[in-house]
Amino acid sequence: MDKILEALQGKAFHLSEGMYNFLNARYSNLKDNPIPDINIDLFHPEIIRKIITYHREQFYTEEYIQSRISNPTTGTIDHLHAEITAATAVRLGIKNGYKGYALELLRAAGHFHDSDRSFPLTMIQGEENVRHDAEAYKEYKKLHAANSKKRAGDLIERAAANGYESPDSFFTDLSHLILRHELGGQKENGMSLILPSEVEPDLNLDSLADIVTDADSLSYFDANILTNWEECGKDKVLLGKKVHFMYDRMSMNSQKELRESIIFSDNHILGSPSKDRDIHAIWKILREICI
Repeated sequence: MDKILEALQGKAFHLSEGMYNFLNARYSNLKDNPIPDINIDLFHPEIIRKIITYHREQFYTEEYIQSRISNPTTGTIDHLHAEITAATAVRLGIKNGYKGYALELLRAAGHFHDSDRSFPLTMIQGEENVRHDAEAYKEYKKLHAANSKKRAGDLIERAAANGYESPDSFFTDLSHLILRHELGGQKENGMSLILPSEVEPDLNLDSLADIVTDADSLSYFDANILTNWEECGKDKVLLGKKVHFMYDRMSMNSQKELRESIIFSDNHILGSPSKDRDIHAIWKILREICI
């Protein structure tokens, strides 16, 4: 049972029974997946598990729950978004041939990329005021990513204080992925730049940043869009702008996966027309923009 979803239902959002049951099952399945230990020099083997546990615990705090109820226009299911993005980033990493440290870096970046919103007392405010202004929204996103980096750093420091050590180079690598999660890796003339990892110099961080961006978008379409519909005031134009942003930045392979695993999938709530008016409205917007 997703206790966070249960606490927010009817307050931060009003999901239909179908949406609620779908999201509840997604969280329960992902949160129960084990986080494997890592075996890398200078890293405590349980470091990734520990900092993700800290992040999960934050979502259960009254501070977080009440902030989502009082500010139901942004990030109302960030607890679920973190789990899906982390799992998707690892899966895409494996699909692209990555192993070991690269996968754990992707897992951490996926879980913490939006951690700005996990800590309401330090959260960047005003997202709802800039959604209609493209340039202002772009500036907000920069501040959001930078603050997410800081909050991830806080979690790593907390782990270190409790004996779960990691080198400073890990936070440097993680910071780049979090800062680039909205944009993907740095590119020049359409070609991905090569920023080497400080932990494993043969690892290209900009390629990993592209994976985090794809995972973020796929996670949005998998779950967040269901609550974002209400957050947007059930405005088709406003939701359409968000869908365009999340879809247009995706790689062609991930756009294909979106169509196959969500839009045309019998296993997803948005894969076929529905008698539920909200699901049907979202389904139509996806068909118009992403096909």
